[in-house]
Amino acid sequence: MAGKQGSTTGNTNAAGVPEQVRQAAETTLAQAKQAVDQYLQQATNLQEKVESSVQAAQAGARDMNRNVLAAAEANINATFEFAQQLVRAKDPQEMAALQQTFLQQQFERVKTQMQEVGGAAARTAADMGAGARPKG
Repeated sequence: MAGKQGSTTGNTNAAGVPEQVRQAAETTLAQAKQAVDQYLQQATNLQEKVESSVQAAQAGARDMNRNVLAAAEANINATFEFAQQLVRAKDPQEMAALQQTFLQQQFERVKTQMQEVGGAAARTAADMGAGARPKG
């Protein structure tokens, strides 16, 4: 019985492995390698997208920080200028006029600053989204 070959096993190689089994193993290995290669390619693509998004977020954060610091500096300078004008005021009516002018200017300044910071945030979000999209 040891010398018989079953009808489903076909020829055997020198190691005694039937040809059909060897071919099935080679096919399985090739498919596994292809699947791993595809996985590694997708992992590389994902890593590139994450890196791009992180870089966009960092650049956006730097821009927003610059905007916020510039706004703070402008507000502080305006407040000191107002205080100097207030100290030089000749009467309560001039003080009230200076305060009204300062408040109007400050309102406009803060409105503009908020628009700039909001614009920087929107650009950062758009840049991060662009980094996550596939290239090509």
